[in-house]
Amino acid sequence: MLRVCEKQGYSTIRYWLEGGGCAGLQSRWSCAEPEDGDTHWSLGDGKQFVIDEMTIQYMDGGTINYDTTSFMPTFTVKIPERESCGCGSSFVA
Repeated sequence: MLRVCEKQGYSTIRYWLEGGGCAGLQSRWSCAEPEDGDTHWSLGDGKQFVIDEMTIQYMDGGTINYDTTSFMPTFTVKIPERESCGCGSSFVA
């Protein structure tokens, strides 16, 4: 994530879930600034990763990986006891 921030000129990467998608909750990524109530992780060099209050409730035991095995490398999120749909960006609420 630090390399993505540096390459794109971002200071923050945000991950959140919102209603929608084929399973009920759709995952989103952006470079939005932190807000009150966010959980923060330092990435180093003044960069950070944040998750909002609602989303963090669903993340217990979750992992975020950088998948380089596909043609276009992407961050993938796995949350135990939350099934994801076939597209991989939607979770059962």
